[in-house]
Amino acid sequence: MFKVMSKSTKISERRDRTEYTGKLHDFQQLGNTFKELRYAEIERDLFNPQQNFLYKRALFGLKMYSEQEIAEMHADKKKRIIKVYTRAQRVLNLYKQRLVNEKTNRLMTLLFPNSPIAKEFEQHSYVDPKFVNTISFKDLGVSKKQIVDRLISEKILPVNFYNLVSDEH
Repeated sequence: MFKVMSKSTKISERRDRTEYTGKLHDFQQLGNTFKELRYAEIERDLFNPQQNFLYKRALFGLKMYSEQEIAEMHADKKKRIIKVYTRAQRVLNLYKQRLVNEKTNRLMTLLFPNSPIAKEFEQHSYVDPKFVNTISFKDLGVSKKQIVDRLISEKILPVNFYNLVSDEH
């Protein structure tokens, strides 16, 4: 049931962690047809396996590794991964709070254009680093590219992220 991973952690050997290979993959390739018209849009990932690996490591930290890989990993590498993961979570949480504040302020000024309370909300919007925002990026309308851009701007992902090539040649 579980695969035993070797010591090697090359991206080309870690396809199960960076690419989806389930049943939906076949459905997206074949599509749903009605009167010979295709209704399923095929979603293409913008990033190669190397980019996905860095993105997921920043977003999920040690959770993306198997227990065996974590046990074999050097302590300093674990600390670096945890540090990047923690920082990414903090940055993305504050980003989500700012987005929620912007959307709320727009809604308040749209519904109550002359209200002093709405204007007060707009002027005094703040983010709280201790508050954990549980709204998903999908609900906020944020794409994977926007998340990557935010992580690059905060120097969590490398500046040359979009130029990275996969090891799979």
